[in-house]
Amino acid sequence: MKSFFASVDWRTALMLGPRHEFTPAQWKQMAPLLAISPTIKVSALLNALFLSFILVQSLPPGVAVPAFLIFLSVALLMLSMAAMVWRRPTMKRLYIAYGATTVPVGFVGGFAMAILESKGMGAVAHEVLMRGLGLGLLFAFGIWVVAMWRNEFLADWLHDEELRAHAAEASRKLSSAQIQPHFLFNSLASLQHWVASKDDRAAPLLASLTHYLRATLPLFDRPLLAVGEEAEAARRYLEVMQARLGERLRYALDIDPAAAAVQLPPGVLLTLVENAVEHGVQPSLSGGEVRVQARLLPDGALLLEVLDDGPGLAPLATVTEGSLGLHNSRLRLQQAFGGRAALKLGNRAEGGCCAVVQLGAHGGDPIK
Repeated sequence: MKSFFASVDWRTALMLGPRHEFTPAQWKQMAPLLAISPTIKVSALLNALFLSFILVQSLPPGVAVPAFLIFLSVALLMLSMAAMVWRRPTMKRLYIAYGATTVPVGFVGGFAMAILESKGMGAVAHEVLMRGLGLGLLFAFGIWVVAMWRNEFLADWLHDEELRAHAAEASRKLSSAQIQPHFLFNSLASLQHWVASKDDRAAPLLASLTHYLRATLPLFDRPLLAVGEEAEAARRYLEVMQARLGERLRYALDIDPAAAAVQLPPGVLLTLVENAVEHGVQPSLSGGEVRVQARLLPDGALLLEVLDDGPGLAPLATVTEGSLGLHNSRLRLQQAFGGRAALKLGNRAEGGCCAVVQLGAHGGDPIK
């Protein structure tokens, strides 16, 4: 019995109102849910007309019309209060709705009763009073239901949105965690081989790799990264790879200043550069060239290209195929920008592969 009373929310039980309170930021987040559609408004008006018409049935002709107007006014007033509570179902608004309807309705009702009594229509006055009271109680109960249901609905919606945000963030971190070791393991494997073979290039490579990791890894903890910043990370990566491959690797970066400010999920550009080196340069004894280009199109869309002059895609490969890194890159672009971003692969006419990231003009605003 003690645990039963301890589990009761006495504030809600005694105040008989909504129990959840929301912050200004949460109200702003819920703004798209607070509008009332024109269809609902028209439906509510028709119901008010119909209900008022029903309530004046069997009343004397001289009383029916004024009573209809009074009932309709009361119904419209209560509906406006219900709309106010619908938009913000709080304890404060619920009691404002009760107060804003009780006083004017009581005044109008009392005035009408006095007129009918003065005309010797006491029985009719009593009938109108009972019908008006029934109408008021019906709407008061309806407003209470609206306040309680909407308050719980919005709290559940916020909870679901929070869970979705946590899931998206966990997925983003997981895909980032899968990209970074991919590069690290490849580089460390090469370093291990050089150390084991006592190659003089091991020490410079270790220095370059250490410098690269110290400068760039903190960037990958961000949810978004400017193209210019990741291009700099790609440049450092290419320096490391050039230390490994020597003259077999040639590279060039051409990043338009306007495109450099556009933000993408971290690791997308680096993954494409890493793939270009791995599949476009390393298989060839004579090496190859990797070019990174980024510019804004006339409509403001971002066009990011990573080109190589290697063997290109296999004949049966499709533009949607790719490694785990490419799969993660597509997934992270989808999480951040939905259908406004795309990552495609294709063969170049002059030979080699072209990886293209396109981001719509309004793609800078990630999906919430």
